[in-house]
Amino acid sequence: MDTLGGQVYGFAATIAAGLSLGLLFDFYRLWRRATRPQRLVTAVSDVLFWVVATPITYFYLVVGNWADLRFYVFLGLFLGLLLYFGAFSLVVRNLISALLHFIATTLGGLLQGIWRLISMPWEGAARWQSSRRWRPGRPRMASGTSFSRVGPKRIGPRLRLWSRFSHLRK
Repeated sequence: MDTLGGQVYGFAATIAAGLSLGLLFDFYRLWRRATRPQRLVTAVSDVLFWVVATPITYFYLVVGNWADLRFYVFLGLFLGLLLYFGAFSLVVRNLISALLHFIATTLGGLLQGIWRLISMPWEGAARWQSSRRWRPGRPRMASGTSFSRVGPKRIGPRLRLWSRFSHLRK
């Protein structure tokens, strides 16, 4: 028979197991909310959740009381889940959602910045090349001259070079 200290330690381990299962379930719930899977994928992911949750619970039970199943083990698991969903679940879900939103926004901004660094010179070169072409209604240059006298469009006091990137100008 275990001592009282050993039983308290085992009870605390089962409460920790319940808290861990609640955290794992919140991750699973957020993934399901984000992906909205079909019925078959839901069934498979439910099985995978329990395939992951069972070894975690078994680990806590082995550490806590050598996997000896007693009433206080089930009570500790239930109390841990109740404590997690009552006190921590909403805060953890909001933190995880905010963290994922921050990561997605940061990566999106980085990718958009890299894309602009790559595409702006190409677009500028294409606009410059297209502005040098002869269009109907534009006077032809005399043979032997290589540069056109037609410049960029003037809109008010500013030059409009790239209308698509007008938000970059101040």
